[in-house]
Amino acid sequence: MNITIVGLGGVGGIVGGRLAAAAADVPGLRVTFWCRGDTLRNVRETGLRIAGPDGTLTVRPALATCDPAEAGIADVLFFATKGYQLEEAARAAFPLVSSATRVIPLLNGVSAGEALGRILPPCDLLGGCLYISSHIESPGTIRQVGTVQRLLFGNGKLSEAENRIRYADLAHILRKTGIQITLTERIDIEMWAKFLFLSPLAAVTTLRHETIGAVIEDPEGLAAVMDLIREAEDLARSLGVALPQNIADLTLEKARSFAPDTKTSMQLDQEQGRATELEFLVGYVCREGRLRGVPTPAYDRFYEGLKAICKAG
Repeated sequence: MNITIVGLGGVGGIVGGRLAAAAADVPGLRVTFWCRGDTLRNVRETGLRIAGPDGTLTVRPALATCDPAEAGIADVLFFATKGYQLEEAARAAFPLVSSATRVIPLLNGVSAGEALGRILPPCDLLGGCLYISSHIESPGTIRQVGTVQRLLFGNGKLSEAENRIRYADLAHILRKTGIQITLTERIDIEMWAKFLFLSPLAAVTTLRHETIGAVIEDPEGLAAVMDLIREAEDLARSLGVALPQNIADLTLEKARSFAPDTKTSMQLDQEQGRATELEFLVGYVCREGRLRGVPTPAYDRFYEGLKAICKAG
């Protein structure tokens, strides 16, 4: 099986690195890193380094490239770019896709599948999301914070049984990585559940310059987070996403499970002067809310404040 990882940041670096490490024990598995610039050069010269709570792992993929002729058609294509890089990456990776290619976006936000569907040729397009706290320490080096590693994927158009049959081989390989793997037909619900966790916390931690723990332990910060969660929930329900009735409580419980000093990826990007995913994590709710007649006053307020401090992607 040929698996290509597009984007070697905090998400793609972990998934790709764990897959490359597992390849020695999986006959026929070929892992390609699709990257460029300093990351490509460093991976080719010294390998990809993953620094985490269990030590440092250095891996080498079968191939690191940004040349479609070298990469060839992928059996599985993971997109793990930032939201603002997705369309460019999808166009560049177009030659890697056949009608049988399984394409799985692992981006923050809930709009990646729609974008890939517009750009890529006909393929087996799934949904996916990853729970992890990790970031680029330097090109070719990924820092993982904490031990949470949970990847969910599936095809929402198929039944649970059909998902198990069609993607059992991929799930089997992914489980070799040590990442907790869930194959589900309810992937739209899972993706929105993650969005309700990440988007409000990204907005509040970034604007207040505080960690997740500091935000949710402060009454004002917690109230802001809950307002945003409820507005995002209203939007999801207007789109027909059958979230659990107690999703707000479940989301807060999830936030409390993270180490108190955890920072969101958007917060880290803003602090380090990098482009942020503001439009995909916050602006998206404001725009979709207006289109669908869903009020989003808290999101509108945070969006305006964040535009003043966040670098556009």
